[in-house]
Amino acid sequence: MFELFKKRQLGDYIIDTFTFIKNFGKHFFKIFFIMNAAFLIIVAALVYWFLKINFSVVLENNSGQFESNFLHYFNDNYAVFIGFIVLFFVVILLLSLFNSSYPILYLKLIAQRDTNDFTLDDVLKTFRQSLWKIIKFSIGLILLVVPVLIVVIILLFLLCFVLIGFPLLLIAIPTLFTWLNISFYTYLTEEKSFFQSLNHAYFLMKKDFWSTIGATFLVLIMIQMIQGSITMFFYFIGIFFFFATAIGNPNFDVQPFEGSPILFIFITLIFVLLLTLGNIFNNVIMINQGIIYYSLGAKDKTSTQEIELIGTDNE
Repeated sequence: MFELFKKRQLGDYIIDTFTFIKNFGKHFFKIFFIMNAAFLIIVAALVYWFLKINFSVVLENNSGQFESNFLHYFNDNYAVFIGFIVLFFVVILLLSLFNSSYPILYLKLIAQRDTNDFTLDDVLKTFRQSLWKIIKFSIGLILLVVPVLIVVIILLFLLCFVLIGFPLLLIAIPTLFTWLNISFYTYLTEEKSFFQSLNHAYFLMKKDFWSTIGATFLVLIMIQMIQGSITMFFYFIGIFFFFATAIGNPNFDVQPFEGSPILFIFITLIFVLLLTLGNIFNNVIMINQGIIYYSLGAKDKTSTQEIELIGTDNE
């Protein structure tokens, strides 16, 4: 059985991330795809509908009156635009809340039960119980932490003009990233307040600072390289589709694209696929952050178990 509470070093953080995926990946991603399927079908339907309804305005760009046509079209259909934006925002928000918290809740259930013998209903129940905490953490992050981090990042970028900013930036980015994720793990896993979670994450990172941020930095680089390669692959597919359309359309100079269902389906599938891949890679990163979180808390967990055993021996 995979051991969450285990003291690890730099290489172990990375190796155990993929070991976890090897052991639990089938079950983990089964629940992931079931939950995401409903959201993604809604997103795909909204994107396809939006393209189909509004594509004619884009085609009118050739007449040289795109701006006036678009404003006129928006004034006539502002209710549709606003309704689409609101619905799209709500669906994406729910999808983001679930995907950002799902690895945390999944590892929490494993830590509690010492097994992955739980169902989608168990995950959904845990998600519903934690939803308000997820929202509160997100609000606290956006209103209190992110503004400060933006100022810090800007200062570090300015320091890049005197060279010292480059190494500081390379250290600061994985440090802040890990600190926020461990804070999120702490907030959803333990009975701590928002600021207590931030403080606890800080003290956990101090236990093994360089290995922690080193593992985060390497995993981020690996994921970005893989994700970037896949994105470029679809980029070249798009270019191929563009040239194939140009060759197959004798009136391409007059009307480059026709609002065909095939084009709408192609764009929708690419959008949904890239969104899904982004969520998958983010989940892998969050699993890595979870391995770090439970590793840094391994000593405290061991100490607690030893105390409980002492009490049992005395009986």
